[in-house]
Amino acid sequence: MSQHLCVKYLIFCFATLCMLFTNGACGSAVRDVGEIQGDSIALAHSSLLSIVECDGYTVVDVRNPWKKDIYKRYVLLPKDSAVSNSLPAGTLLRVPLEHVLVFSGVHATLISELGAVDIIDGVCDAQYMYCAQVREGLNTGKVVDCGSSLNVDSERVMEVNPDAVFVLPYENGGYGKLENMKYPFVECADYMEDTPLGCAEWVRFYGRLVGKTVESDSMFFAVCSEYERLSQMVSTVEARPKLLCELKMSSAWYVPGGASTTGRLYRDSGADYFLSDNSSSGSVPLSFEYVLENAAEADIWLVKYNSPENMTLASMLADVGGYAHFKAFRNGEVYGCNTHNRNIFEETSFHPERLLRELVSLFHPAILPGEKPGYYEKIR
Repeated sequence: MSQHLCVKYLIFCFATLCMLFTNGACGSAVRDVGEIQGDSIALAHSSLLSIVECDGYTVVDVRNPWKKDIYKRYVLLPKDSAVSNSLPAGTLLRVPLEHVLVFSGVHATLISELGAVDIIDGVCDAQYMYCAQVREGLNTGKVVDCGSSLNVDSERVMEVNPDAVFVLPYENGGYGKLENMKYPFVECADYMEDTPLGCAEWVRFYGRLVGKTVESDSMFFAVCSEYERLSQMVSTVEARPKLLCELKMSSAWYVPGGASTTGRLYRDSGADYFLSDNSSSGSVPLSFEYVLENAAEADIWLVKYNSPENMTLASMLADVGGYAHFKAFRNGEVYGCNTHNRNIFEETSFHPERLLRELVSLFHPAILPGEKPGYYEKIR
């Protein structure tokens, strides 16, 4: 999924992330009492979450992204409340969380935006944490570097002693050393949602974990309103530029599936994405020949890459001479986002309206004239 909007999770920050492992906070036990009774929170776009406010606690269910059954159940109990035998079965989290270990730069950035960065006491894959406050904490020693997400430093994890560990689940995976430790996992399956706003709505779950319910709900409603306003602006345009994206990597050209969050974002921004009819919600490996046959006449070409030096048309051609056959390349309509210095994943996973605005201005400059790019710039 290297070219999917949320894929930086998979390349840099979350290579260890895995399948379900159910654990109770600090060994606290809860028992099943059947169906949850309470007030369901109306969720506008998430297909994987449900949130029920009960008498004195909150139950959050995460549906299985692969099998559509219940993947994980969380019971959020205020710290000043006693643990009762009447609580439903699930991972018990005493909220607000006060000490967390975070594997993901995306989620560290979100926690910071919600005003709860002080609860981040440890991180994995520190080199991919771009949040300024987290970087400062790493420099001063306030935030503990717990090593690689592929092989955590158990002693440092115990030093952090987190209330919860924010991880990303993979199908049929495991959590290695962490599975033998007492800490509960917060399974961040937001990246498995099939729409940008579905992913963004997970902020309402995370906000309830860190004591920022009002702030997180307000943030999502603002994101949703702006996203829908922007997509409405281009919903009736007839001239939609044909769009090609990403680069050939080794033997395959990986592009977002037509049913992925990125594919949906391209449609909502008024582009004619060349793979829009594809039904995959993940990344799709294509042959160079297939892409050339189906996207040689694309008007605009978007690429994401990570390099200390900015890409040029010459460097692209040096890598793959066949790029010269694409109209967008010949016309100089190639736009790149260098993730080495542009934090597109951290800043837009829960703010898809920011990227949508930039894409609308790029594809339809007459609709949003004078916009300055924040992520993509023309490759020359």
